[in-house]
Amino acid sequence: GIAGARDAVLMAEAMKHAILAGRKAYLAGRIEKKLYATASSPLAGVVK
Repeated sequence: GIAGARDAVLMAEAMKHAILAGRKAYLAGRIEKKLYATASSPLAGVVK
């Protein structure tokens, strides 16, 4: 937990940022479900 961390203040700050990031991800919404899979990112520039 936070109290057991070497730097409790830094750990608490990290947890705060994690919670905010999770909330933003939730508010951004999910990709809609599709019948067939499609890439959500472009395939151009992918290292093979």
